[in-house]
Amino acid sequence: MSGYDAVGRVVVGVSGSLGSVTALRRAGALARRLGAELWPVLAW
Repeated sequence: MSGYDAVGRVVVGVSGSLGSVTALRRAGALARRLGAELWPVLAW
């Protein structure tokens, strides 16, 4: 069993900054490759 067998979601923090937009795009690409849900999270 690989570490990817149990992945059902990819969680990424977002803030609206350029860095978080990049992180969101990369997380989206990872979620697509893994067949996982993407959960963007904004907290303050």
